Amino acid sequence: MKKLLIAYDGSEASTKAIDVALKCSNKEDEVILLTVIPAALVESTFTNMLLPTIDLKSVVKSGSFKEKAMKKMNEIAKQMEGKISKVDTVVESGDAADEILLTSKKHEADIIVIGYKGYGKEGRFLLGSVTDKVVRHASKSVLVVR
Repeated sequence: MKKLLIAYDGSEASTKAIDVALKCSNKEDEVILLTVIPAALVESTFTNMLLPTIDLKSVVKSGSFKEKAMKKMNEIAKQMEGKISKVDTVVESGDAADEILLTSKKHEADIIVIGYKGYGKEGRFLLGSVTDKVVRHASKSVLVVR
């Protein structure tokens, strides 16, 4: 039995990472499905630049990003039923690479599965900077999916 941590951000690459992880696993394996919400998502300068006249704090309820993320993660986990023994869904906030690395250690994952590039808090990653950081600093093997 092995534990696979799959980093998911909604991008095409992270969706492929889920598919590849399932193909490489068997029914006895466990998956930790992780998504990270950037801490500064609501108050980012990019968001404020796009919506300068809207007070986002009055529009976005506290916790709504996490609730929506958890709902999506549970939907994905449900699709994995029967293919693996167990799926834990985890939603964290903060720096994506840091949270992937911390969650990997916390859950004692055997391997981290991540897309080669995804979506960041202010648009698309340039050259997969989160992936690069995870590969460089992970204490476990990392499978990068293209």
